[in-house]
Amino acid sequence: MAVIQRYVYTAGTTVLGGQDVVNLDYIKLPFQVSVVVDIVSGVANYGIEFTIDDVSGDPATFRWIADTVSLPNGQTASGIFLVNSPVTALRLNLQSFTGEVRFTVIQPIGTTI
Repeated sequence: MAVIQRYVYTAGTTVLGGQDVVNLDYIKLPFQVSVVVDIVSGVANYGIEFTIDDVSGDPATFRWIADTVSLPNGQTASGIFLVNSPVTALRLNLQSFTGEVRFTVIQPIGTTI
């Protein structure tokens, strides 16, 4: 069964900036991850960030790299991002929003080396 992780962020209860870290299995072949950002209500300004750091430590020390192609910082509409190159973790970076935003990451089963 695929691994599905879904996070719901609500204005007024969510601190802006990098959100929950979604750890990925970067050893799976083929590596494939679907990321969906759904603006359920209100408006949002966001981007997707990833890291290739060892995720066994403190997320505050990871080197987060903003996606510059599919869902870069400044997005204002719902979107989908397909990741085909191995990364160790992803997160949603909320710059501003009102209402509710859902962040869903799906990593299908693959073969682990």
